[in-house]
Amino acid sequence: MTEETFGPVMPVMPYDSIDEAVDLANDSEFGLSGAVISGSADESDAIARRLDAGAISLQDTSLTIGIMRDVEKVAFKSSGLGGSRMGPAGLLRFLRKKALILRTGPVVSMESLAEHNRRG
Repeated sequence: MTEETFGPVMPVMPYDSIDEAVDLANDSEFGLSGAVISGSADESDAIARRLDAGAISLQDTSLTIGIMRDVEKVAFKSSGLGGSRMGPAGLLRFLRKKALILRTGPVVSMESLAEHNRRG
């Protein structure tokens, strides 16, 4: 159950609580995608938010396949190729972001940055 499986496979494992089910699902070095089928859409959403995976089908087993090109999906852990290859965000993976911060006012003194002068 901890291997990354590709193909028409739906592993089934018993569990005693939602917490245990989430722990079992996250007990892998991989996290490309997954599925949650539960008693309601709200419950599957709450469970899916706790899973370490880049895309999760709710109340279905294969929605992540049908919308692959339309939404951003970033793999977790050792799965995938890093940043999303899907949707508009797929183009951003080829860019490097950089922050340029310019001081336009007077220079702040080092004394004003001292720990005892900071207000929290």
